[in-house]
Amino acid sequence: MESEDVEVVADASPISGGTETVLVVEDDDEVRGTVVELLTDLGYSVLKAVDAASALNVVESGVPIDILFTDVVMPGTLKSPELARKAKERLPDLAVLFTSGYTENSIVHGGKLDAGLELLSKPYTREALARKFRQVLANRQRSGSPAAKAARDARIEADRRLDTPARRTVLLVEDDALIRANTAEMLQGSGFVVVDAASAEDAMTALQTVPIDALVTDVNLPGVSGPDFARTARALRPGVGIVFATGDTASVADETDAIMLEKPYGLDALAAAVLASLGETILADPLEAATATVRLTDAE
Repeated sequence: MESEDVEVVADASPISGGTETVLVVEDDDEVRGTVVELLTDLGYSVLKAVDAASALNVVESGVPIDILFTDVVMPGTLKSPELARKAKERLPDLAVLFTSGYTENSIVHGGKLDAGLELLSKPYTREALARKFRQVLANRQRSGSPAAKAARDARIEADRRLDTPARRTVLLVEDDALIRANTAEMLQGSGFVVVDAASAEDAMTALQTVPIDALVTDVNLPGVSGPDFARTARALRPGVGIVFATGDTASVADETDAIMLEKPYGLDALAAAVLASLGETILADPLEAATATVRLTDAE
């Protein structure tokens, strides 16, 4: 009872890339590496994540993203459709493109793709990838609501106008959920972009994916310790500021190139410590910032 298929003319125009930012979510290392290489070669700025939960951390970090390119079948409790929904809540103008090698999955039922979704079937060629990206991004531009477009323009303008410290990105590693939530809120209130994790292992994806300016980490973490993770951070991100937030500053007294932030701490001390790790001070009251920095480093 369905209408007959209509013959269409294949697009034979030269393939083109773009300069948009792509978040690639793929758990297979080889596939992810190949996709990142293809997209980079096409001119895109590429961020990457190994699963949906890691990808959501990248989205919540505040890094501007134009298109989410995610495998449908992913490990972990957070599934790709839910990732796409949460990402769209935070970035209303975000384009989403799924990819899969399975004919039946969470977005394909009875051979039909769920309404409103875009899918690139595996395996695909470089040409197919390039054309599908341009199609999905073009559809986003045409169908984007005035509110979403206004929000995007406002974000771009705000990023252009804001001073450097206001857009600094801080990676927060703290295993205590309450302390982590309170610290993240204080950092955001001070104008920082925050990516948080409960362990060094969870923070590794963000460290490899998101441009990080400063690391605020507890010393005694489950698994990899704070100082060990800080050394990894310095190796991957030379110049990153390091802040050890701990109730036992004596245990990291040898870390002379880091700032010590003694628990419990308040907003002013936290902001001063992060800025001090970046070689900056709070301009509103330089004397107070300097005093706070000295107080934080007395344990050295």
